[in-house]
Amino acid sequence: MLTGSLPGPAVRALVLVLLSFTASAGTVVSHDAGELRIEEPPERVVALNWWLVEHLLALGVTPVGVADAEGYREWVAEPPLPDSVKSVGARQSPNLEAIRSLEPDLILVTGHLRAAVPALETIAPTLVQTTYETDSNPWERAQQHLVTLGRVLGREQQAQAVIRQAEQDLSDTRQQLAQAGLANQSAFIVRFLDDRRLRIHGDNSMLHQALEQAGLINAWPRSTNLWGFTPGTVADLGGHPDAWLIYIRPWPEADRERLQQSELWPYLPMAKSGRITGVGPVWTFGGVLSVPRMARMLADQLMAGEEVSTP
Repeated sequence: MLTGSLPGPAVRALVLVLLSFTASAGTVVSHDAGELRIEEPPERVVALNWWLVEHLLALGVTPVGVADAEGYREWVAEPPLPDSVKSVGARQSPNLEAIRSLEPDLILVTGHLRAAVPALETIAPTLVQTTYETDSNPWERAQQHLVTLGRVLGREQQAQAVIRQAEQDLSDTRQQLAQAGLANQSAFIVRFLDDRRLRIHGDNSMLHQALEQAGLINAWPRSTNLWGFTPGTVADLGGHPDAWLIYIRPWPEADRERLQQSELWPYLPMAKSGRITGVGPVWTFGGVLSVPRMARMLADQLMAGEEVSTP
C-alpha cells in the first residue's frame, strides 16, 4: 500500500509502468479450454465448425480457411461464404498442414475437436466454444459465444448489435404471425437423412428456439440427445393431426420420391391435410443468425398459405 505523496516524476513513472502493463496484458477471455490472451485483434482466422463461420461473417470478418467450405455453401448458405476462403479438410478431421499453410493468428473450434487443440495450438492460439452441452440453452450459449468472439476480434459492439438485430427480427416475425392468426401453430421440425430416417428436433435444439421465438409450438414431446434431436422415422410423427411437418432443405429429390411412394405416406396426418412445407437451407446447429432466419423463412411459408400434399 502506498501512503503519503509522491513527487511528480515518481507519479509519472508509476503511471507509465501501469499503462505499459495494461497494454502488454492485452485481452484475456475465458473459453471452454481455459483462457486465451489476445495482444491485438487477430486478422487471419480459421474456423473449423460452420456456426463459427456464421459468427465470423456476422461480425464482418472473412475467415482465411474453414472446414468443408463447399458443405457450408450447400447446408448453411447464409451469410454467404466468399469464394476466396480456402477449405481445410472435413469438420471431423481437419487438415493440420492445410491450416498451417494459411498462417492463421487464431483458430476457432468446438468441443468435439477438443482432443486436437494441443496440435492446433502449435499453429496458432485456439479458441474453443461449445454450444450444445447438458442442461444448456443453445440460443443463450450462442449469444454468449458471439460476444466473446467479438471481444477477441475487437468487435464486441458489433456482436451486441448483431444480437439486438436478431432479437428485433424475431420480435417482428412473432408479431406478424400473431397478426395473421397463426400464433401457437403446432409443428414438427425435421431433417430427412434419406427416404426413411429423419432427425426430429426437440426442445433443446436451435430449431426449437426458432419455433418458440416465432410464437409457435414444437409438437415433439419426447426426449432428445445432447444435440437436440431424436433419430426417428415418419411413423413417429403421428398423434398430432393438426401439426405441420416442416422439413429443412436440402433433401434429395430421389429420397422425396421414394418416401411419397411408400405405403406409409398416405396415412401420415400432414400428408392428408397438406400441412407440409420445406424451408432452407439453414443450418440446424447454427449460431445467432440461424434462429431469426429460420423463423423468418417459416413465417413466410405459413403466411403465404403454402400448403401442399407432397413435400
